[in-house]
Amino acid sequence: MIRSVPHDSEAFTQGLVMDNGRMFESTGLFGESTLREVNITTGEIIRQTSLEPSLFGEGIAVVGDSIFMLTWLNETALVFDKETFNLTSTMSYEGEGWGLCFDGSNLVMSNGSSFLSFRNPANFEIIHSVEVTDSGGNGVQMINELECVSADSGDMILANVWQEDRILKIDPSNGNIVAEFDVSFLSSQNGVTNNEVLNGIAHNGSSEYWVTGKNWTSMYLVELLTSDEEDDKSCSPDCPIDSESDTTLSKWIFLLALLLAGIAVFNKSGAKGHFDDQVSGNRHDEQPSATSDMQRSGGEDG
Repeated sequence: MIRSVPHDSEAFTQGLVMDNGRMFESTGLFGESTLREVNITTGEIIRQTSLEPSLFGEGIAVVGDSIFMLTWLNETALVFDKETFNLTSTMSYEGEGWGLCFDGSNLVMSNGSSFLSFRNPANFEIIHSVEVTDSGGNGVQMINELECVSADSGDMILANVWQEDRILKIDPSNGNIVAEFDVSFLSSQNGVTNNEVLNGIAHNGSSEYWVTGKNWTSMYLVELLTSDEEDDKSCSPDCPIDSESDTTLSKWIFLLALLLAGIAVFNKSGAKGHFDDQVSGNRHDEQPSATSDMQRSGGEDG
């Protein structure tokens, strides 16, 4: 974690996006939904506008001078002027609205299923869809808040999974999950109810991202690196290796191996019971599985 700033604990965060150094956030719940601009230094709300009580705000994306916001059950996308927050137009779609991001050409939308739809910003019509799948080819449900990212290594989509403490890295060309990040260390510092879950990711540049959740008390600036990126950052392929240090390290490894072998002989019989008694510290182990009924009861997301 690079740093953290306060986050409005009353904000039922549905969308988070950075635009040229400015942060925009959408919040949900009927009668409480808002679009707001947030100070990334202090976490204070710079300005906000409220949605009509009948609308449940969801994910947002910045497209030029406009901010698109989904609604959960109203099948309506709201389009706001970025500078005034005035509502300029609305667009229709079928089904639920959850997460939204802009890849530079198309809006990418999630609806709580394993599918992402790529839509024309001019009319919100679907151009094509992909299914988000794991390494076994299985569809991953509850894809939630989205972040479209253009990087030197190629375009990608990062996605929250509702009620889980992980962020997926998705190949937008085929929906394959190419990496995932465990952020339970952030969730563990916030609430533990079904509502207070991870939901909000905004690219800050390079490998830096702002991450928060529904009703969380903090927003966190973190680096999300794959194992390959971590290796590259710690040492380039041309890193020099000191031969004397290498020899010393080999001796220590040999001595450690002998020590561990001795310990294993004396403790083998009790080892299994010790590990069976360990308890996972991952918060989402304690959370119930997400269901449509839970979503409609107010613990929903977007």
